[in-house]
Amino acid sequence: MAIDPSPYLAPTRCAVVVFECQEMVLGQSAPYPRLAETARAGMLDRLAVLLAAAREHGAGVVYCTMSARPGGWGAPKTPLLDRSAASPKVELDRSIVPEVAPAAGDVIVDRTHGMSGFHGTELDTCLRAMGVETVLPTGVSANLGVLGTSIEAVNHGYRVVVPTDCVAADPPEFAEQILRYSYRNLGYLTSSDAVIDIWRSAPSSTR
Repeated sequence: MAIDPSPYLAPTRCAVVVFECQEMVLGQSAPYPRLAETARAGMLDRLAVLLAAAREHGAGVVYCTMSARPGGWGAPKTPLLDRSAASPKVELDRSIVPEVAPAAGDVIVDRTHGMSGFHGTELDTCLRAMGVETVLPTGVSANLGVLGTSIEAVNHGYRVVVPTDCVAADPPEFAEQILRYSYRNLGYLTSSDAVIDIWRSAPSSTR
């Protein structure tokens, strides 16, 4: 039986965590065309609406981005990134895609290593300073980075509520499977519209 997540969605105790919605992942020249196509087929638009509602109702907005040191020192060592390193060198655009561009007051947490927004970053410190108790993981990809960040959120003592229409996977049909068999054991699954409705009904407050 589904459990109502609304008791955990007081806006001033929530943060929407946006994972790697960057041009290097979702741009026209990104090496993940299926993922980019899926994200741009509505997910980014829905995420933009969720972020606007978060700002309006006093929830936090935190971007988790990936950068690199010169020479690649400290970069993750995975088969996917090894293949990318072996490809002809291109200058990666690490900016956040304009559809979900940051606004004043949003937080950007960058990392140069690891597959989770928490690994080696100040994400936990920022969330605690903001008074956050519930993390809403969003972005790409549901396969790895968003999943790892969700697991680490639980490891750090946060509750997780996943707006399932604000994540994307490659292939797109994999999202349904991983949400059903992995994410639902980590947090509460809902929609961005349901989250926004709960925030609208909450007492007015700002951070």
